Amino acid sequence: MSAEAQEIDDSPYCCCSAATFREILERQRAQPLPFMELLMVHAGCGSGCGSCIDELEQYLRAHDAYIED
Repeated sequence: MSAEAQEIDDSPYCCCSAATFREILERQRAQPLPFMELLMVHAGCGSGCGSCIDELEQYLRAHDAYIED
């Protein structure tokens, strides 16, 4: 197992997708999508609360994984 895989994922948690921001980032890197589509596909925000959208956008921008719509 790589050192990166052994790291503890302490990124914020998205209740809508039951995933951490790091997991969403990994999904975005594997299947890059514009932000609004990412919210529906990778973050499950179609029926969720949406409370983490602004924070998730900032996280993706900080990791060069944000794509404008």
